[in-house]
Amino acid sequence: MNAIKITAATMLVLANLQGWATPLQKGDVPAEPYWVLHLDCDKLRPTALGQFLLAEMDKPEAQTKIASFTAIFNFDPRQQLHAVTLYGTGNRPEDGVCLVYADVDPARLETLAKGAKDYQSTTYKQFVIHNWIDDKPRLKSGQPHRTYAAIYGNKVVAFGQKESQVALALDVLSKQTLNLDSASLWPFTAEGADYVQAFARKMNLPDTDPNAAIFRLTKMLRFQMGEAQGQAKAVMTFSADNEEVASHLTSIANGLVALMKYQKTKPETSRLAEALTLKQEAEQLVVTAGMSATELIDLIKAGAAKKAAKPN
Repeated sequence: MNAIKITAATMLVLANLQGWATPLQKGDVPAEPYWVLHLDCDKLRPTALGQFLLAEMDKPEAQTKIASFTAIFNFDPRQQLHAVTLYGTGNRPEDGVCLVYADVDPARLETLAKGAKDYQSTTYKQFVIHNWIDDKPRLKSGQPHRTYAAIYGNKVVAFGQKESQVALALDVLSKQTLNLDSASLWPFTAEGADYVQAFARKMNLPDTDPNAAIFRLTKMLRFQMGEAQGQAKAVMTFSADNEEVASHLTSIANGLVALMKYQKTKPETSRLAEALTLKQEAEQLVVTAGMSATELIDLIKAGAAKKAAKPN
C-alpha cells in the first residue's frame, strides 16, 4: 500500500518536470545522507507517461500558469529543468535540502529573492545565502517559516529550511567536504530506464502510525520507477537485519495488499493491488508494481477525475 502511495505521489511531482538527462550527481550529495530522492527529468519525457504529462501541461488552464511562471522567473520548467535531487542529513524535515538543476538566470532569481518578505542575506565563504519569510505555513506549526537558498554556478539552486544545511550543500557542491562519491550507500547506477531513484535509512517513524510498522522493521529502503517498451514498473526493496525479520515484513505487506484488493469502493486502489507482486529474497522483501503505461495513465485520469468531482 505504501509503495503505491509513494509511486502516485512521485508521479504528481513529476508532472511539473521536464529537461535533459541528468542522473544523480553523487558528488553533489553529502557522504552519509539519511535519505535521497532523485528525479531524472529527461528519462521521463520520452515515455508514454511523460508525453501524457506534457500534453496535460499544454492544456489552456495549465498554459496560463506556466506562462506566468516563465514570465516571472525567466525560466520554462518544461524545457529548462534538468533534474531535482532531494536529500536529508537527519530525520527531521528541516534537515532536508532540495537541489534544482536548471538553466537559471541568477540575476533574475536574486532580484526576486530581494523582493520577498523580510529578505535578508549572509555571506558564506565565496557564496551568498539568501533568505526570506515564506507565507505558506508549515503543516505542523501552522506558522510561516524562513526559506534559505543559494545559487551554485548557473545550473544548481539549493533550497533549505536551515541556513546551516544550505551552507553544507554549498560545501558539498564545491567539493570542500566528503560526498556520496566517497561512500558506497547509493545502490543504483545511471544506466537503465529508471527516472526515479531513492533510498532511505535510519527511519525513526512514530509508533502512532499503524502503517509505519513495515518501515520500522526496515534498515534500508530502496525505490525505483521507470518505463520501458510501454511497460511502467516500480520496485520497492525493504532490507531487514535478517531473514526472520524479512519474513515478518513479508507477512505485514501481504496483509496490506489483501486489504487493498478488497476496497471495492476504490477500484483504482484495487487495480493497483492486483499489479503488485511480493517476494522475499533472503533478508530483503521486494515489492514490484507493473502494468502497461496506458493502463497507468488511465488510472491517473480516473484519480484526477474523482478528485475534481469532490466539493472544495
